[in-house]
Amino acid sequence: MSEKNSIVAVIDKTQDRFKIAPPAIKFEAEKGFALALLNNNSQLMQAAQGNPASLAQAVASVASIGLSLNPAEKQAYLITRNVKVGNNQWQTRVCLEPSYVGFCKLATDSGAIEWVQAKCVYSNDEFLDNGPGEKPTHKYNAFAKLEQRGEFVGAYCVAKTSGGDYLTDVMAAEDIYGIMERSESVKSARKKNKPLYGPWATDFPEMAKKSVIRRAFKTWPQSTGRMAEAVHMSNENEGFEPILTTPNLGQYTAEQKKYFDQLIEQGDALGMYVFQRTLEDQQVFTNLYHSFEKGQKGKFQAIIDDLRRKGQSIFTDCVDAMRGGIESGDDAAVIEIAVDLTQDALDLALNECEAAIAHEIRKLIEQEAA
Repeated sequence: MSEKNSIVAVIDKTQDRFKIAPPAIKFEAEKGFALALLNNNSQLMQAAQGNPASLAQAVASVASIGLSLNPAEKQAYLITRNVKVGNNQWQTRVCLEPSYVGFCKLATDSGAIEWVQAKCVYSNDEFLDNGPGEKPTHKYNAFAKLEQRGEFVGAYCVAKTSGGDYLTDVMAAEDIYGIMERSESVKSARKKNKPLYGPWATDFPEMAKKSVIRRAFKTWPQSTGRMAEAVHMSNENEGFEPILTTPNLGQYTAEQKKYFDQLIEQGDALGMYVFQRTLEDQQVFTNLYHSFEKGQKGKFQAIIDDLRRKGQSIFTDCVDAMRGGIESGDDAAVIEIAVDLTQDALDLALNECEAAIAHEIRKLIEQEAA
């Protein structure tokens, strides 16, 4: 069998995986796009021939994530990635890498997000974050050369929800550079004292925008499993696990503040109650409670207090209703309540129930999932 036929055979073995793909993703079309990419890139072809299993996984990921390799759509592309597999042993693999355009598509596919965009900000731009629920102000000369706009100072992402709210995430340049420095390609170049190579060197603006989207999506409503998988894959391709900032002495992270503000904006009473109950460090909630500007504290604290009271009542009603459903044999009522709860709320509710009742609820949930 020729090397070309061997590669075709590897891709053909992934055809069954495309049964789970969105309707727009067709196996024969994606097979053609993959072969064209391989034939036009000798390094990519060499990696595929040396590690056919990675090629199969990359093509199968097209189906599971739902992003096309069509170069005209620019949703995703095949890349090579060096992976350490032992002591001083490295393996070159073919990987699927979602693009900025691909991330935006996945974000809007669920319908919870109407549109999303990310942009870089430079020192000569005018940028103002207008706070929770509001679209930021970003003014700049779109026709100016990049050097005229000044030094890169950060990036931001704005997502408009189906309810008309704007969810904004802002990342300073130092945070983005920190992500860049944790990339395997950058670490390798630094170690060998060589010029940077790879997408951080050739496509820095897109990588910066992708970085802020990868962080922002966690706070979007109804974030899809495909989006989560794409973010995880992109992080792996960069060769790092995201740094998790945990509270220290009651300090809260930017993600916690954003989520806290989102609960207020959406009037999510149950979410507010569960958020407070599930925090390991309750001082974090206290600091968030006092995190508003002078003159606004009283207003927001009254809203938070009201949400917590209503949330506790809703939570208690849910627990009592599930407990009553188990005792009366009304399985449908238990399932109806359980599927409407977030995982954190469900876990908390099960902890409130007697062990035997919690066991029965878990059995019903597992049966429903099966």
